[in-house]
Amino acid sequence: MATTFARGQEQKFPLSPCSFGLGEAQTDIERFYALYNTHVAALEQGVDVDYDGVDKLDIEIPADAKPIPLTSYNIFQNLVLNVRNTSKTFYLFRMTQPTDSAFVSKENIDKGEFGSVKALRTGKHLVILRDDSLWVDRRQGYKYGHTRKDIVLVENGIGLNKTIMPYNTPETKPVVRHCPVDDYVKVISGITINRTQDSKYKTYCFDIQNQYNVELCDVVINTPESELTADNAIRITDCANVLLDHIKINGTYSRTDYYGYGILMDNVWDSKIEYLKSRSNWGIFGTNNINKATLDNCEINRYDIHCYGRDVTIRNCIFNNLYNQFSSLYGLLSFERCIFNNHVPVLIESTYNAYTPFDLEFKNCIFNINNRCNYLVDARTLSDTRNSRPEVAQKNLPNITLSKCTVNMIEQTNRLYMFHLTNVTYKETVGYLKKIQIDELKVNGGKLTVKVGNKDFKHNKIDFPLYNQVLGM
Repeated sequence: MATTFARGQEQKFPLSPCSFGLGEAQTDIERFYALYNTHVAALEQGVDVDYDGVDKLDIEIPADAKPIPLTSYNIFQNLVLNVRNTSKTFYLFRMTQPTDSAFVSKENIDKGEFGSVKALRTGKHLVILRDDSLWVDRRQGYKYGHTRKDIVLVENGIGLNKTIMPYNTPETKPVVRHCPVDDYVKVISGITINRTQDSKYKTYCFDIQNQYNVELCDVVINTPESELTADNAIRITDCANVLLDHIKINGTYSRTDYYGYGILMDNVWDSKIEYLKSRSNWGIFGTNNINKATLDNCEINRYDIHCYGRDVTIRNCIFNNLYNQFSSLYGLLSFERCIFNNHVPVLIESTYNAYTPFDLEFKNCIFNINNRCNYLVDARTLSDTRNSRPEVAQKNLPNITLSKCTVNMIEQTNRLYMFHLTNVTYKETVGYLKKIQIDELKVNGGKLTVKVGNKDFKHNKIDFPLYNQVLGM
């Protein structure tokens, strides 16, 4: 017997929903159960689901519904799925696996040595870390703080990547979970999900947990205007090596004044987002605890790491009419060949009060600015309030490098600020910032004076050759 792909296992036939009552189903709820039962059986038998001949389906979420479990290889063959939900908030598809707890010392976490746990000595595993000592005690204006998380890919007891920040500190209280993984790619591909206008509850589309090597590609999610909010259309948590490729998200359950995300990520190492196109009232991304992220050829209104991240590369992307938001970011934030249309490239979310050191670079980027959006970094409020964790107690601002960039003045303005500040009460010297380097900056539409900031703040001497120089014609 043979499957349509090779995974180094005994070859078996996939299962078709037509063998589980899809053709005989009379109602949308019965069609839901036909899909659910097919996937449950496929998972139990270690085979996949064959959607050949199933091109369009109307389903409804029943009151006792459970998420449809995904197999390792989910090729939907361009299925159009119309989903009605008048029952409950619900995840439609889920890919997950259980985890086990373990003890690993803080010293060994930082060394990348996990062989003290017998289960981790051979093979590949995800080690999922949570610090039970709050990274941020309380987000200003909210009733919660921030819990940092990290994920490490371990092979034969040795960590193949590092945590965002060290764990061997007096404050850290690590909680460790782990699960086995393999090198086979888990695929979800070729589906359009339409959440219907008459739905009274949210149907989240995909929930991916505790996975390594996942590809979500050729997926379209359409959401009508609605009073519903707080969307998590695609949720990815505790995962490593994730690819989102050719995703279209047309609308989310959100308002311009209330959140709702097309893509929510928490604790992900090595995520790649390619050819994502979206429109939404709120920012399309809501992420935390992100280590090594790459965006390429996307057109979106925002990429964000709410709190705790490291090393982000964004290439060939178009950003429109909002901002990219970060806090507690480390390493390098790099934009290459990006276009910013009335868009703030970097906003440091001051409510976390976590102004950590990182480097910011722009290469061959285009900034289409007006007199309301004429700065690169919105640092918001530098306040005297200090977080209790030493790692996020001091205020830092990034070094900035621009190389071969262009500024187009869509509306006349006469200033280009590196940093925009709403309020400054911080009396200490801002750390890390030492250099602002600008090479070959072209200005069209008028003259600009390039300045460090719109407000004064205490800093060490900055190497900034173009400070207060006038550019443009």
